[in-house]
Amino acid sequence: MLLLPGEKHTSMGRNKEALLLVIDRDEYQIFDQQNEPLLHEESAILEENEDALKNIFDQATKKDGVALDIQIRNTEVLTRHLSLPASTEENLYEVIQYEMDRYTPFNKDDVYFDYKIEDRNNEKELIKVLLIVVKKEILAPIVNAIEATNVHLRKIDIVDSENPDRNLKDINFFRANNEINRSKAASNKWLLIAAAVLFVLTGITPIMMNYIQINKISSELESMEGTVKKVKQLQSEYQKMQDQVGYLVRIKENNPSIIEMLNLLTKVIPDHTYVQRLSLESGQLSIQGVSASASELIAIIDQTGLFGEIRFAAPVTQSGADGLERYSITANIKSNTQAEKS
Repeated sequence: MLLLPGEKHTSMGRNKEALLLVIDRDEYQIFDQQNEPLLHEESAILEENEDALKNIFDQATKKDGVALDIQIRNTEVLTRHLSLPASTEENLYEVIQYEMDRYTPFNKDDVYFDYKIEDRNNEKELIKVLLIVVKKEILAPIVNAIEATNVHLRKIDIVDSENPDRNLKDINFFRANNEINRSKAASNKWLLIAAAVLFVLTGITPIMMNYIQINKISSELESMEGTVKKVKQLQSEYQKMQDQVGYLVRIKENNPSIIEMLNLLTKVIPDHTYVQRLSLESGQLSIQGVSASASELIAIIDQTGLFGEIRFAAPVTQSGADGLERYSITANIKSNTQAEKS
């Protein structure tokens, strides 16, 4: 088991009566109770894949209902660490949903999300919250296939194969459907029962007045607009400070790598080569200039180990009477992991 990849290792320890669906980048796999692959698609789970999922679920549940475990690679989800006033904890789901387009690039209607409270600072009256977001288009076809079959979703885990300590267990992306609606249905049921009992005991007039008042209070609580406004007021000053600190942290994180690249290029580029224009933008290096031997430059830049896909962006030409060659080179900046492998 220890020799297996992270997602297989996790699947080996699961209940044998459950299917396992693994989502990783542009492909997904389904494993049966014996960890044998039932389906492997090298395309994202889109609406047209629903029929294939339904067929597999139907075959698996011919005799009895089967549970489904889902593992999603951490690259498929967006996580954010939030610091919120402690007063928001009671209605945290509604607060996060209301502010989704501020915390993430997405609208609340386009995503499933869950959260975990990581820490509480009683002195500053703050809570630290981990927000986990996945786009609906990834999970919606799976949900539709589950609803059309006898398969029932048991759990969703977020898997980081490079750092298993960061795995997130039992993520509830359907909190709104599973908890809030169920809670409302239960509340309404008991409200109706209580109303019927009180009607018998005391008569219709006071009960109707109470019922109207209860509905009014429930509507006010569900709207949550007042609470959110208070949250915004409490967060305003704190958010400004957080943005300033984040800006300084980003400068500190980004500058060393850029300085390292420029320093290394300065060392390796020959004395007979002149750089007239250099830019680093969107993960791409662009260099233009003149050289006594432009053909040597690609091999020299490649030796740094920091760049990939190094190529001439335009044909090498003579610059003039000085005999130098005019060149234009582009290269992609490697990630830290790629650079270390190189």
